Amino acid sequence: MGNHTSKTSKALLHDILSQFSEEEKAVLLKEFEEFASDNDLQNERKHEKHGTGVTALSIKKQLPTVLGDYLKDGFMQYFQIQSTSTENYLSAEKIEKLTLQPSPSLLITQLGFVSSIRNLSKTIPSDQSRAAFIVGRLFQGSLKTFIQEVVRVSLTYWFEGAYISQTGQTKYRGKKGERDIFLNSDNTGIVDYLILFPNLKHGELEEESLFNLIKEADIGGHFNEGSFMDWYMKNTHFQHLFNISIIRIFLRRDLPQNLTDIIRTLKSANLIAPEIFSTYKALPNFSQLLAPSDYYILNSHLPPDCRVTTHKLLFSSTRDGDSWSTFINCILYQGSTLIVIKDKDGHIFGGFAYEDWELKPNWYGNEKNFLFSIKPKLRVFTSTGYNDHYQYLNYGTKTLPNGLGMGGQFDFCGLWINSDIINGNSMATPLSSTYSSSQLSKKQEFKVDEIEVWLVKLTEKDPDEIAKRPKCSALDRNPAELELLEMATNKKMYSKEVREPNLFIDEKE
Repeated sequence: MGNHTSKTSKALLHDILSQFSEEEKAVLLKEFEEFASDNDLQNERKHEKHGTGVTALSIKKQLPTVLGDYLKDGFMQYFQIQSTSTENYLSAEKIEKLTLQPSPSLLITQLGFVSSIRNLSKTIPSDQSRAAFIVGRLFQGSLKTFIQEVVRVSLTYWFEGAYISQTGQTKYRGKKGERDIFLNSDNTGIVDYLILFPNLKHGELEEESLFNLIKEADIGGHFNEGSFMDWYMKNTHFQHLFNISIIRIFLRRDLPQNLTDIIRTLKSANLIAPEIFSTYKALPNFSQLLAPSDYYILNSHLPPDCRVTTHKLLFSSTRDGDSWSTFINCILYQGSTLIVIKDKDGHIFGGFAYEDWELKPNWYGNEKNFLFSIKPKLRVFTSTGYNDHYQYLNYGTKTLPNGLGMGGQFDFCGLWINSDIINGNSMATPLSSTYSSSQLSKKQEFKVDEIEVWLVKLTEKDPDEIAKRPKCSALDRNPAELELLEMATNKKMYSKEVREPNLFIDEKE
């Protein structure tokens, strides 16, 4: 009978391992062998009546310190539950019994360990949601606290190797102590965003819904299984973050140093951050305006080809000053960019432009663009397809508005910066037609406090194809006639005639 059970377990183990890649399979078996090699357990394992296995203490001692004790306990008890049965589905009564009466001496078997990692990383979202619920339920905390822990751990791993100093040296490759840099980061924005995410409708903030969800998540210190599973299956961002934790802790603990293809694949899947070239000293202060959690959400919305590149701080008003000509010359024909703005009231917001910024008398861009808010609320507003007013940039003409705009229409943009780089507005009343974004700044008309521009993908344009000097329209050459025409018609003239852009703007012109 015992021999038959042993053969069945081996066949089941073989079947489960077949769902992993050869590399992952080798890692899992090696890890369990290391867990079992703990000398302190040799005597204990000999008299353990439940059979051959490893105690939770042995595994906990060898897991990385970035994983807090509460999450470690949740994983250990889940491994124990899986080790007591070969069933894929455990009854709620059995889970509750094992949760209320945890046994430190209950051994974790190789089959239980491997099946747990399979359930947490290789199953469909509906099955994975239940495994995640069990870990979270055993975590003995609230939903909000569970999310906070998962975010902290996953972002710590996500940002490994991201920072490139001014000397070109990549830092934070996961050496001892370097992961602790994010342990005390403020992740309030992303936690609230994740709690509300499945309930967010396009462009709607739903303040009352957010308040109620957070309040319910904190009541009683626990959360409901059905509600959690429904929330998890709809929440692609949390699924992704939870997967990062599982993959980096149990399947790929170290980044490959010289395997470019593997690194590129991990970045394209957003499993690790892009390399970030910043003039600021070190993470997490790679940016004056963005936290790592903010950057993760923005990067998640970038097209895949923008995640595998080096992200460079192209312009910073703190570093480069508040000259409009400097700003324009920094962003023209560079490639795909993230523009981040902080207004004098402390709101932080901006937009992503996939196409190069060009001086044009009309709207351009494509549906990959989006607007976003960082503070006081983390939100992303993608294209609605209602119109094609994705981005606009013009300067040095009386026939057209001068400034940078994204979404909506002239005088009613989702985001607008005047050509003095001091004043701007967000006239999304009630919502921007292009991105269905609400008002981004605290006041419709705002004063710029700080701007950063991040280059996330180099331009594909041939430098020889970029015109160097402008050609003015007829109306630009005759401003007096234009003013008379505007007075006579009582209308502002928006010329349709095309001016070739001046790549190198001179503020004195």
